[in-house]
Parts: sequence; structure tokens; C-alpha cells
Amino acid sequence: MSVYYVGKWNDHVIVVENQSDREKLSVDNEVLVQTKSGIRFGSALTAPMPGTDGLYIYAMVQGSGCDCIVGKPLETEYDKKTKTFTAEYNGHTVEAVNKTKSCLVVDGQEVDREPEGFHAFGIRGSQPDADGKRFMSVHDGVTNGLKVKCSVYAEAENVRLIPCKKQGGELIPLAYNGDDSEMAALLSCILLWSAIS
Repeated sequence: MSVYYVGKWNDHVIVVENQSDREKLSVDNEVLVQTKSGIRFGSALTAPMPGTDGLYIYAMVQGSGCDCIVGKPLETEYDKKTKTFTAEYNGHTVEAVNKTKSCLVVDGQEVDREPEGFHAFGIRGSQPDADGKRFMSVHDGVTNGLKVKCSVYAEAENVRLIPCKKQGGELIPLAYNGDDSEMAALLSCILLWSAIS
């Protein structure tokens, strides 16, 4: 059975389809990227975000979940000794550290650290600025064996995706916890998805 993760970002409908052996990322009913058929622990799907100036969408599908952000990818330099990926953006120095616990450092201050326990994947982020944008780092130890891949983003935002199933051409939530704001967000996404399908 396919599981669909559905969300909305700036009036764009994002749908990540997780089939048993393939994953697909669509925005406004346009497929941006999909994986080849095969069994894997997780898939990182990334592509330019349509209608933006240099923003990318990143979605990680693993197990029974999907994490998604939209942001501007930054070029990094890697220091093997300190296991740090460093980027510069608008006068800020952003460091994604991949030691025992991943962490994100902005201008010399640690802003987020991996919680206790072992995590093969994680997204670290700064506090949002006045426009709701953050610096974020993605630490992916799922898709590349034991070697962790790390990406750093500026002007980044989390995108909330809700798991759904398709029934009779409609997307139906797999779970609902009684949160009215969650249902309103989901219905808004489903209505937009239906309008563009």
C-alpha cells in the first residue's frame, strides 16, 4: 500500500508518495523527482522548488515517516579533523558538526543539538527570524551507508506533512489526533490537491 505525505508551503501542495519500492516527490501535481525501483532504508528527495529564486525542497522518507524542509542550499567546506561542514551566508558563519551528537552552530553559538539516543537522521535548526526563516542542517546517515551526508540551508522552513492513503481518488488521513488545527491544515492541502489533480 502506498502512503502519501501531504503538506502545504506558500500555497504550493507538496505530496510525497512512499510505495513499497519507490518514492516520488510532487509539487502542485508535478513530479519533481522519484527514485528508481529498489529496497532501501530511506530516500532523500531533493529538487529546485518551482517558482522560487534558488530555494530547494528536501524530503527524507524513512520507515513510517517523512521530514520536509524548503530552503536555500549553501556550499560548505568540510574539515575532516573537526567533522564540521562550514558555510557563509549574509555575514553569518554556519557550522554543522557531525561528531557523536550532531549540532548546528551559528556565529560561534550552538543553536541546536541532537537529542539523547542514536539517530541515523536528523535536522537541526536555529530559532526562526522575524520572517519565520531559519538556518538548518540535515544530517543523513540513512541513504549513504555509514558515511553521514550533511547539507546546510539558509532561509529554511519546516514543512509539516500529514500521512494519508488514497481511496477512490481522494486522500484520507491515516491518523487524526483530534487537533482541529491539524485537520484544518490537512483539509486545506487535500482541497488544493484535488483542485490541481
